[in-house]
Formats: sequence, C-alpha cells, structure tokens
Amino acid sequence: MTANTIPHLGFPFLVSITHWWRGLGQARQLTAALSIAIASASIGASCVVANHIQELFANRVGASTALYVDSVVEPLVQELAIKSYLSEQNRGALERSMSPASSGRPSVAFRIWVSDQIVFSSRGELVGKQFSPTDARSRAFKGEVVASLGLEGDDEDDERALRVPILEIYAPVRQTGTNRIIALAETSELAVDLMQEIRAAQYTSYAVLAGGAVGLIVMLFSLTGGLQRQIGELARQQIQDKLFNKQVCRANRRVLETNDRHLRRLEKQLCAGPLQLIAFAQLRLDALREAPDKLGEEIDAITVALKECTQQIREVSSGLTPSDLQDLSAAEVISTAICLHEARTSSAVSCEFRDLPRDLPHLLKSCLYQFVEQALAKVFELAAASAKVHVRAKCEEDKLKVELVCHLQSGRSWLAHTIETGFETLRHQIEALGGALSARSQSDHTLSVVASFWIVAGSD
Repeated sequence: MTANTIPHLGFPFLVSITHWWRGLGQARQLTAALSIAIASASIGASCVVANHIQELFANRVGASTALYVDSVVEPLVQELAIKSYLSEQNRGALERSMSPASSGRPSVAFRIWVSDQIVFSSRGELVGKQFSPTDARSRAFKGEVVASLGLEGDDEDDERALRVPILEIYAPVRQTGTNRIIALAETSELAVDLMQEIRAAQYTSYAVLAGGAVGLIVMLFSLTGGLQRQIGELARQQIQDKLFNKQVCRANRRVLETNDRHLRRLEKQLCAGPLQLIAFAQLRLDALREAPDKLGEEIDAITVALKECTQQIREVSSGLTPSDLQDLSAAEVISTAICLHEARTSSAVSCEFRDLPRDLPHLLKSCLYQFVEQALAKVFELAAASAKVHVRAKCEEDKLKVELVCHLQSGRSWLAHTIETGFETLRHQIEALGGALSARSQSDHTLSVVASFWIVAGSD
C-alpha cells in the first residue's frame, strides 16, 4: 500500500469534500467560505444570545428574591451584626417566613451564611457547618446579587438529588442603615417554569438568527449568481469585441490595400490615356505655331484628342462618388444614387425611408452611396433589366440598415452568392466602418442585399 492511498482509505469523507471544493469556481468557493463564516457566526451569536437570555431571566428572578430578602429577612438577622448565631425566636420567624406557603415562591432550600459558615438552614443538620468558598458567594459578599441555574456548592447534595432545574440565588444582607454586609441569604428555587420561558425565548432568538443567516446566504448566492452571469456576459462580450476588432483591423488593412491599388490603377489610366492625349495636343499646338498654314488639319486633330481625353476622364471618374455628398442627408444620398442609376439605365426603383439621420460622417455617406449604386448595377446586370427593385432604409438605435429587395425568377438563387463574392472591396469598406454586408435568397424567390452601418457620434 502506497502513501497516496492512505488518505483515501482513512478519510474518504474529507477526500470527497476536497474534490468537491476543487471543482468549484473561485466565485463559488468564495460564496461557500462566506456562507460557512455566516453560519459559524450565527451559531456563535446564538450561543451568546442564549446565555444572555438565561442570565437576564435568572437576574430578573434574582432581583425579585433580593427585594423579598430585604423586606422580610433583613430585619430578622440584624443580630448577626454583633454575634455569629441567631436566636431561637428569629430562627422560628425565618422558618415561617421562608416556607413556600408563606413566601409564595417555589423554594426548596434556604440558608443564611456568615462567611463560609451556615448559621441558618431549612435543613437543620447543616447549621454550624463550614464549607469551601465558591465564586458565587464571593461575588455576593462583595454586594452583588448572584442568580445562576445550576448548583456548585458542597452543601447542595439534596438539591442535586431532585434532578430538576434549580435556580440558586445569593442576596447580600446589610446592617440596617448602613452598607455593611453582615450575612448572605441563599435561596434555591425550582426553575421548571423558568426554564420553559428561557427555552421559548432562546428558540425564538435561534429562529430569528437562523432566518437572518439563511436570508444572508440566499442573498449572497443570488448576488454571486448574478455576478457570475454578468462576468460571463462581460467575458463573452470581451471575446466578441476582440473578434470584432480583429475583423475591423483586417478590413481596414484590406481597404488601405484596395485604395492603394485603386490609386495606382488611376495613375496608370491617367498616364496611359488622358495625359498622353493632352501631351499630343500640346505637340500639335507647337506644330501649329511652326506651320500656320496647316491650321484646319491641326485643329481637327487637337479636337479629336481632347474629346478622347474628356471621355477617358469621365470613364475614370465614373467609379468615384459625387463631390457634393457632404451636404446631403442619408435619405438624399440614397435618393441620389437611385436617381443616377435610373437616369443611366431607364429603370424604375422604388424606395422607402424611415427615421434616417440627417448628419452622417462623410466616409459613411460615401460608402452608403457606393453600396446603393453598385448593388443596383449588379442586380440589374444579373437579374434582368426589367426587375422590380425596392430599397428600404431605416435607423434603429445606433444602426443604419439599408436593404435592396429584388423579386427573381425561379432558379436564380445562385445570385446571392455571386453578389456576395462580387462585392469584396465594398464589403471591406463597410466592415472597416464597423458594418456588415450580406446577400441571401429567400424561399419566395426574393433576393435581399443588406448593408448595416454603426452610426458613431462625432465628426470626420
């Protein structure tokens, strides 16, 4: 048998508790530890409160007994101030006064002490005997009324034999008119009813403390559960934010690469076309200066070159957004793209706007214009020139959603995939602005192309 198997054989319960504890998360471990602490504190508080209740009830009865001693016993024992014994007359009076029938109290024993000696007792055989000092008698001889449940003296064997709760009360007896303590009155009373009252009060305190502890533990578990859910939600949100940031960074990089390629393409187009034609026109002008007699021929050549240059510049600029988008609202940007498309293709496009913002960043307007323009051109190119297209745009909270809906003929569900793959550059631009682009074909032969943009407050 190895050393590692001994704990499993000797302490299976502790091992199971250890495995259970390790299986808990840190939040649950903290909650369990706090619950144990609350339960332990409640048990400790219950013990303290129970002892305090017992002392309060005992002191209440002790105070009542002390008043009775002051009024009845004190006048009968004043002779103890000058001698160490009581006269027969006072003994008889004490016996009559302290009997249960006369006093109305459930007394089982009564004694008068002078120092550690009994000078009077309801049990006559104890008179004159001396016993060891006790803490209760010592405190009583200092002027304190001491009441306690239980018996601690050597003189109380008969009371112990009763096997019932006994309340022992020590009350100091003073010399009349002074604070001098001349004797000590000890009363032992049956405490059956008193114990019932004490137990009832203790059980009530236990119920209150236990209810409070259970309420705290339930509230603690509720708070911990809520915090765990919130932490889990924050963790998931953090993961989503990281993925979104990566997606935006990747989209920004692709947009920058696309813009760089686009600028290089524009440079090549301008250098290969309009700039060469302008240079040709300049050369013809120089030739015209040298040979003025060829005016008509040179003017025709220059005119043809400039027309070609103008046409090529228009073709190059056709892919660019209009320069006046800055002053337009979102609805006007979409309407402009639709109107220009209708002017070029002579097709009709319906539109519907709802709660669109007035002010948008210029980059978002430009991207919005390009989406509408390119989506309309692609749909009419792939679907049909007579296709019915409807553009819906609405704003919900901080999100602008533009949807282009086209009713297709059956068998053209492949258009959604074709449009998605054909808008790679536009997709990168939309994602770089925190948006998304999607295209899907529905069961009713409807093609839907959707672009969503996050509207971020602030200037460009």
